[in-house]
Amino acid sequence: MPSFGSTRRTLTTAALLATFVVLALPAAARAQQEEPFDRTLTMAPGGTLRLKTFSGRVRIRGTSGNQLIIHAVRRATADRLRDIQVAVTQQGDTIEVNANHRLVERRNENVVETDFDIQVPMDTRLDVNAFSAPIEIEEVRGAHRLKTFSADITLASAAWRESDGLETETFSGDVRLRLPDSARGSISFDSFSGRFDSDLPVTLQSSSRRTFRGELNGGGNAMFRVKTFSGSAEIRR
Repeated sequence: MPSFGSTRRTLTTAALLATFVVLALPAAARAQQEEPFDRTLTMAPGGTLRLKTFSGRVRIRGTSGNQLIIHAVRRATADRLRDIQVAVTQQGDTIEVNANHRLVERRNENVVETDFDIQVPMDTRLDVNAFSAPIEIEEVRGAHRLKTFSADITLASAAWRESDGLETETFSGDVRLRLPDSARGSISFDSFSGRFDSDLPVTLQSSSRRTFRGELNGGGNAMFRVKTFSGSAEIRR
């Protein structure tokens, strides 16, 4: 039969264990979790995809067919994953994706880090706003608008049409374009401290310390606009 002293030690141990469990529960609740998101919609070529996200990454690839296929991985605490959802809406030939649609108003921690891998019809106009998520576009033809704050923008295309165009804007991210030799159009570059380099010929029309306007491959209807603060831009074959 245990003595009073041993019983007291047993109770003390149990109380400490209970306290540890109670304290550990909030920490577990605050742990990062992963959640997949998948959606497939019918999208005719020539439509528009508008995507708004904050952190993570964005990869968009053009394919044949008439489907927009979204695969995403979301990372956040359980309560944020519950309160903040991916919202997908379609109106006519425009599909909008919001990575941080709040079902519950939160004073802090209002975003979920999201990695997007998206397939679109090859002829799709892209309008992407990603604060700190790098944007990578491959084989998507259209008049694109791509914007980040601190992340890079990369676009690669084996074909470029006179009706295509590109408007990019970053603060500290770099812009990297990989274009065919046939790509041509007007080009403008506006940066406080970034550099510009091109494998394709560029004829200057006007320039100042921070900006220049010119013609890519002799000029054409396509318009390339690059605006940064400290990011650089390059065009490669």
